[in-house]
Amino acid sequence: MIARILGRSALVALASLALAGCSSTDSGGNAPLGNWGSATASLVTHDSTAHLLIASGDCFGAFADIAQPIPIGSFSLTGTFTQLTGVAPGSIQYAAQYSGTASSTAITITITLPSQGQQLGPFTLTYGVVKSWTACLFP
Repeated sequence: MIARILGRSALVALASLALAGCSSTDSGGNAPLGNWGSATASLVTHDSTAHLLIASGDCFGAFADIAQPIPIGSFSLTGTFTQLTGVAPGSIQYAAQYSGTASSTAITITITLPSQGQQLGPFTLTYGVVKSWTACLFP
């Protein structure tokens, strides 16, 4: 079910990353602040947060809010992934693991949903690339 989320614009997913814990192998500081992008994802890093949009066709079908800067090196962040359903109660929430690597020019991130036995990604983003989409709409 989750594997179809990113392949169909009719399904909307919302990934919310509220950090319950994190770990990293920091090789020196944090990823640069600003825009990161690819054909399927967009990330904006700030001083103390990061915001990730994941495309689903010509709209975004998921996003993650990361409550800390992304460190250079390997990282692992725990949080939640929320699939919007369009009917009451409007969403289904899953525990999620956000892991990957970051350098000064690229970030690769994978979302793992342990309860579903599924992974989304990896998404590889390049520093300086700006992408934006509108939110996916329900039929």
